[in-house]
Amino acid sequence: MNAPGYSEPMTPREVVRRLTALGCTKVRQKGSHATYMAPDGKCWTTVAIHEGRDIPAGTLRAIERELEPCLGRKWLLGTK
Repeated sequence: MNAPGYSEPMTPREVVRRLTALGCTKVRQKGSHATYMAPDGKCWTTVAIHEGRDIPAGTLRAIERELEPCLGRKWLLGTK
């Protein structure tokens, strides 16, 4: 079952594109996991970047939840 509001998984590239569009910066990467920090420096999240694999809906919700205090509610879906 998908998380509420997430009918389809997203590619890591799309998640990274949305993060950078909102001003987040990549602070480090170890292997296939990149850590991004919100513009204010108070919130961060890790995105698994596996070539050819989408990020599951539950993981997308976890990424959104980690950055919610800094980027606002439903930032990943583009709504507030």
